[in-house]
Amino acid sequence: MLNGKNTPFVLQKRSDVAFRSMGGAGSREGIGAGFMYKGGVSVDNVNLRFPRYVLVAVIKGRGYYVDDHGEKYPLGPGSCFQRLPLKSHSNYIDPDSEWSEFYLEAGPLLYQALSSMLVIRAGSPVSSLPLDDELKWQVWDFIKALRAADEDMLPELVSRCVGLLGECHRRMHAPPETKERALVFEEACRVLGSDFDQHCDLNKFCRKYGVGYEYFRKMFKARCGISPWQYRVRRRLDLACGMLGSPDIPIAEIAAKLGYSSPYEFSAQFKRYIGTSPLHFREGKRD
Repeated sequence: MLNGKNTPFVLQKRSDVAFRSMGGAGSREGIGAGFMYKGGVSVDNVNLRFPRYVLVAVIKGRGYYVDDHGEKYPLGPGSCFQRLPLKSHSNYIDPDSEWSEFYLEAGPLLYQALSSMLVIRAGSPVSSLPLDDELKWQVWDFIKALRAADEDMLPELVSRCVGLLGECHRRMHAPPETKERALVFEEACRVLGSDFDQHCDLNKFCRKYGVGYEYFRKMFKARCGISPWQYRVRRRLDLACGMLGSPDIPIAEIAAKLGYSSPYEFSAQFKRYIGTSPLHFREGKRD
């Protein structure tokens, strides 16, 4: 196969997979990916409790997924289901449907980290994943690189795996949008992440860009996993953490620069979100 953004991806009736273990002896960590053809298969897995996280995207075929409560979810082209570490599930395939899939795999600790950062969102076990040839080529290139990589190249490939998982989850959870709506999201992030000493009027922002506030709020949360105001708080506290690293800037001055009405308001919000006071954070202590 020839790679290229404008080259159509041609499905092969064969499987190409790669997995690389990482860590010390006994580690279950690692990354993997593969394209799999399962024509003629009817039962894929029954009550499987897989040790690692796997995201499976259905390219062709029909079937259904059964979660740990016995609920069935239909599967077809563009469906995506998740195998969560050690969580029981089953999936079945129409043997005449020429089933083809690609998957991305991550170890349990990497899965936990990505879940906590909302790169992976394991809410519904089955979702819709818009597929295109570019994404398939990216997964194919990752498989080839993973198979051929020297050990010292694996950390770099972890970042590629994270990027692919992030792209898949973004497509799964973000509502369909035009280029203009994508630019609205980018501009919203810029506005929410700056000028903390000034009032941020999101209703005015929405009027300026011709979007309803409720639509904007839902679109933003689907993209980021948190509300616009939670995003603003996070960005403000990120900046606060950086400023607290400079011992010559008084905490009261930091609070004023970041738009807090008083050092007490700043300290209360900082402790609520970060888990310790600004002073203890600066001194490397824990409350």
